[in-house]
Amino acid sequence: MSSSATPTSGASRMSGMTPRSPARVMSVIEALARAPDGATLAALSRDLDLPKTSLFSLLRALETDGYVVNGRGVYRLGMATIQLASMISGGTPQFRKISALLPALATRAGETAMVAVPTSDGLEAFYVDIVEGPQAIRYASSTGARRPLYCTAAGRVMLAFRDPTLTQAYFAAVTPMALTKHTTTDKNALRALIEHVRRTGIAESRDQVSIGVWGFGSPVFDANRTLVAAVMIAAPTDRAQRNHAHLVACIRDAGEEMSRMLGLAGDYILAP
Repeated sequence: MSSSATPTSGASRMSGMTPRSPARVMSVIEALARAPDGATLAALSRDLDLPKTSLFSLLRALETDGYVVNGRGVYRLGMATIQLASMISGGTPQFRKISALLPALATRAGETAMVAVPTSDGLEAFYVDIVEGPQAIRYASSTGARRPLYCTAAGRVMLAFRDPTLTQAYFAAVTPMALTKHTTTDKNALRALIEHVRRTGIAESRDQVSIGVWGFGSPVFDANRTLVAAVMIAAPTDRAQRNHAHLVACIRDAGEEMSRMLGLAGDYILAP
């Protein structure tokens, strides 16, 4: 996984901050991470209980170095923050082991391979590593991209294998929206899909987020059978249809191999 972010580039500009400033900076980043559609200065001031004047100074410093972007008064996380988050996630021993297997998966499948983790609020999947497939026409995304859980293969893996109370809370809080004419939005139908993923260890998402894209996902567990990530393949729908059995085998094998590397013993997917 590569990145062009230089997290220390703003050190000189922030050198005059008070000792409390670093904690406030992180509070701003966390608040924006909880607001995928962005937040205004007024909303952030209320959320963080900070004066607008000091908050504006923090935001301006973060914007200068690309950690925050400001579009018509709405602040969002910038690419530097997203790349930093990806470097932190990818720098842990667990994710170094997982990422080391991703190129082989992309080669075997002949398609783009990805690793995703839940966002801090548990509402979206966050791509921490991507290896694009060798085909001229292939699925392309970027590290740091966020996608809804209910309509993506990685997200459905997370809903199937994380703490069931979190999944119940997710369905209570989220109103699924149709992103294409094929997106499944009925909660009962989604619960049935999630139960199927739990039984088989395979999640699929055909034309759910974008027409012409078919995703396949499987869980990655640690030694305690705790879900740490979802591994995913994404392919053009026509090619995925032709190679369906092969891609299903590739993603399940990859999920199991990554889980074994993290110390999982016993059956990969437990019988219900």
